[in-house]
Amino acid sequence: MDKILSILMLLVGFNVDVVHADVFGYADESGAIYLTDTPSGEHYQLLLASPVEPSKEVVAESEQNPSEDVSTSSKLLHNLRYLEEVKVAAKSSGVETALLHAVITAESNYNYRATSPKGARGLMQLMPVTAKRFGVSNMYDPGQNIQGGALYLAYLLKLFNNDFKLAIAAYNAGENAVIQHGNKIPPYSETVNYVSKVMGLYKKLRTI
Repeated sequence: MDKILSILMLLVGFNVDVVHADVFGYADESGAIYLTDTPSGEHYQLLLASPVEPSKEVVAESEQNPSEDVSTSSKLLHNLRYLEEVKVAAKSSGVETALLHAVITAESNYNYRATSPKGARGLMQLMPVTAKRFGVSNMYDPGQNIQGGALYLAYLLKLFNNDFKLAIAAYNAGENAVIQHGNKIPPYSETVNYVSKVMGLYKKLRTI
């Protein structure tokens, strides 16, 4: 990986305009290096993100002022992205589009390149084990990520008898955490706040 990064740094050093797309790469056991802008497996890692014009860039949730939240239906509607992918995932999973948009907003604010310190990736911040569990091979692919997240939400809703709050809590803290706390929202401040935020977004989005 260090060798790959060295090559990328060299390219960027010569001309920062060389890279016009996200660059993913990996090195195999023989030391051969593979670079692409369309990764086809989890062995590829995001090495260099393409430059995006500030006016068009979707800011990740972690980069926002935590005191600022979506407060109006008009703003929510303006911020919605990946409408077709969400519709397809909703139809195949049975999960409402409003809930999928609410989770995406809370998780990544539509930044498909979002990666958390814990390793969650993509629009719905799937962990690698969850992605594999629901057939997602490329967590940075919007369609695959949304589909995997929708299937996981469908599973959680069924597990917790269609209790939205418990399913959302499980999406954040893990299903075992909810079960271990007697099928109640775990008393973690992050999870409590997450459930409140997603439910608030969901209720507003259902009216749009």
